[in-house]
Amino acid sequence: MKLRYQLYLFLLFLSTILFFVLSLNYISYKKQYEKDLKNFVNSEVRLHKKAISNSIQNKNLEFQEGKELFYNISKDALELLKKDKNLNLSALKNVLKVKYDLKNYDFDLYLIDDSYTIYKTTYIKDLNLDLKNISDAKLLLEKSLDGNIYFSNFINSDPVSLEYRLYAYASIAQKNFLELSFINTQLSSTSMSFLVQNLQSNSNVKVYRVFKNKDGFSYYDMLRKLENINKEEYYKSLEIIKRGELAKNDIMNSGINFIQSEKLNNNILTITTPIFDKNMLEILGFENVVIELEIDLSDRIEFMEGIKNLFIGSLFVIFFILLLVFTFIQNRFTRPIESILKSIKESKKVDKELINYNNELSRIATKYNILYDNFTNELVLNSNLLEENKRFIADTVHQIRTPLTNIMMNGEMIKKFQKDESMNVFIEQIDASINMLSNSYEDLAYLITSNSISYKPKNINLSQTIKDRIKFFATISKVNFKKIEAKIEDEIYVNMNEIELERIIDNNLSNAIKYGFKDKTIDVFLIKNKNEAILEFRTFSNKIKNRDMIFSKNYREDDAKRGLGLGLYMVSNICIKYDIKYEILYENKQNIFKYIFKI
Repeated sequence: MKLRYQLYLFLLFLSTILFFVLSLNYISYKKQYEKDLKNFVNSEVRLHKKAISNSIQNKNLEFQEGKELFYNISKDALELLKKDKNLNLSALKNVLKVKYDLKNYDFDLYLIDDSYTIYKTTYIKDLNLDLKNISDAKLLLEKSLDGNIYFSNFINSDPVSLEYRLYAYASIAQKNFLELSFINTQLSSTSMSFLVQNLQSNSNVKVYRVFKNKDGFSYYDMLRKLENINKEEYYKSLEIIKRGELAKNDIMNSGINFIQSEKLNNNILTITTPIFDKNMLEILGFENVVIELEIDLSDRIEFMEGIKNLFIGSLFVIFFILLLVFTFIQNRFTRPIESILKSIKESKKVDKELINYNNELSRIATKYNILYDNFTNELVLNSNLLEENKRFIADTVHQIRTPLTNIMMNGEMIKKFQKDESMNVFIEQIDASINMLSNSYEDLAYLITSNSISYKPKNINLSQTIKDRIKFFATISKVNFKKIEAKIEDEIYVNMNEIELERIIDNNLSNAIKYGFKDKTIDVFLIKNKNEAILEFRTFSNKIKNRDMIFSKNYREDDAKRGLGLGLYMVSNICIKYDIKYEILYENKQNIFKYIFKI
């Protein structure tokens, strides 16, 4: 892997680790904050529930201490009203207060008809109140028909005056009832509202009494004192909620179904929860008391938002620092390294700007430039030597051409005029050697001139050219104890240069003669297949070991055989030039060189 990518991966890994650590800290802090917030909310709920519950129970105990007194007052009032139910209630009240010397208590009298409606009372706000809406009152009134006096099991907070009252019920006659409500005057400063105001809490609190009436359920605010309103009118103004709709009202759902609900709006958490965890009708005379706490979480939420912003800001700072580190590494390390590698790849000197960095990379660049200068000088020297070598070879080839031509012409004259048949063997040896020398000369001449002379293609008879070249190599194959057999389809033409075509044919024939087994045939096939001409040279010889390298420059399969190793390399270049497909096969102990020409 490249160093650049390794550095990038390291930065990515470092970024991931830092992000993970920061995120873990933030999540841990957030969870702890949520836990602390939950504990705070629960403590607020417990504080208010305990305070209100204890307050109600303590006040009830204080009333129970005067229950004997309340019973005697109720008994006297009942006896007097049984004698004369038209007595003035205010006068009766005063008589009883004097008789029992009431200092810490007060009371009110109520006369109730058979429809459970108050038609006469010393507490004017209860006049015309229908007690059928108050389930415990109706229950105790019906119970008092047995002639006994019954007290409510629990004190009640008056919804109008907010005073704590204990109620007593008795039957005057079959269709008339007596109700008394007792007040502890010492508790006037310890009402529910006074208690809530003096709790050590910053929460806004509301307390509701939830009760059942004849049509459903209702509730009222136990902290809201009403001055100029009749209690009957007040009860009628209350919303009546059917049992099937309790879940839609948080207060009723909490009081009747004992479900605590929480709602967060504008950083204010509103918690609605019941004081008692079971139906308290038999104990209290009503279903439940519900508190509604409004807790301002603005400071805590703003603090958490600050932590969140700090986390985000830290991410940006880390990202900025990593970006600076990335830029520094990019400018001071990766780019200089890439610049050096690019210079090496393009074989040029490193920019002087990089050398001025005065670090290890600049020293490497300086060393490279020195080596580059030395290499360039050596390359120029070698190029000059190579050019001189090429000129020498070209001159040599040119000088060989004339004597070689003379030798070939004189050889032909000797064969023509020589009458001694015993000399034919030697003449064939000489002729074969001259032809081999001529073939090598043509290869060398082509290699020297291929980069300087444009060998232009033309439409050439491939069939005839192969036949001519086989005829040329006939003597060579004969003296090497081999015979060339050909199956050539006539009149197949290709578009290429004649010299380059001869190089392909000659090199394949010369290799076949050189590497083929003695006394074995060399088979040459040329067939036409649609728009292609398929040329094959088949030779009985050892299987070629490395087919992929056989067409490479300077490669020789058999080092024992002398040669330049350029013949098949030259053939492959010509094939590439003319888009001639070629491959090597081995079948029936024959190496097959196959060439496919487009026609």
